[in-house]
Amino acid sequence: MIARPAGRASRWGIVLLVALLPAVLLGACNSSNGGSKTVQGATASSSTGTDDDSEYSGACPTGGNSRAFAKTRFAVHAGLALGAFHRYIYKPAKNGGFRSGAPKRKRTYAKAAVAGVFTVHELKVAKKFALANPSLCNVVQSISDKFNTLTGKLKNGTATDADINSEENLFTAFQQTAGQAGFGFTEKNVTVPGAG
Repeated sequence: MIARPAGRASRWGIVLLVALLPAVLLGACNSSNGGSKTVQGATASSSTGTDDDSEYSGACPTGGNSRAFAKTRFAVHAGLALGAFHRYIYKPAKNGGFRSGAPKRKRTYAKAAVAGVFTVHELKVAKKFALANPSLCNVVQSISDKFNTLTGKLKNGTATDADINSEENLFTAFQQTAGQAGFGFTEKNVTVPGAG
C-alpha cells in the first residue's frame, strides 16, 4: 500500500517546495558562475573589466591592447555584420525589393531595418577587438557611423539603391583594410532574429 500525505497542510508543503525549487537552483547557478545572468539565451556578466563580446563605444586608442584572440573574435563579428548586410539589405536591393511597387516592400524594409541594427551592433563588438590595431579601429568606427545612418533610412523607408551601394563599397574597403592590417575576415552566413 502506498502512503499518502496526511492532510491538506502536507500537500501545500509539497506544492510550495516544488514551486520554490527552480528559484533556489537558479540562485545557486547564478552565484556559482560569478554573478552572470542569462538573458534570452545570451550571457551578460555583472562583473566589470571582463573580455566578453559586448559593444565598445569608446575612443580608439593610439597603442595596442591585449584582448584574448582579438583577431579571431574581430573576424567573427565583422563577418556576421557583413553576412547580415548582404543577406537582408544588399541582395534585396539588387533584386529591386526596396523600389516603389515591389511586392512585400514594407516587409523588406522592416527586415532590413532589423538587420541594420544587428549589423551596427556587430560592428561595435568588432571595434572592441580592433583596438589591437588603432588604424583599423578608426575604420570600424567610420563604417559603423555610416551604417547607423543607413539603418535610420531603412527604418524610415527612405534608403535608396545608391545608399546601399555606397555601404557595399564601404564594406569592400573595410574588408581590404582589415586584411592588410592582419585582421582579415570573410562573410558569415547569419540568420538575424526578427528578420528571418
